[in-house]
Amino acid sequence: MDQKSIGKARWARARAASLWQQADDLDSNHSGDWRARAARSRGADRLPAEAARFDGIANRLQPIEDVQAA
Repeated sequence: MDQKSIGKARWARARAASLWQQADDLDSNHSGDWRARAARSRGADRLPAEAARFDGIANRLQPIEDVQAA
């Protein structure tokens, strides 16, 4: 595995973690009127799918076994 792929995999894993955190933050925010809450809910519903996509990219670039061995 080359360094470029390892770097890309680390970036993708960090991006996925960031998206999961954003989804959690949006879910925990209960301020605003019903429209604001609905908009945040729709946004939070899309973020886990994006996070899973980035996890998949990271797994293709650097499988979990390689990460644990490093």
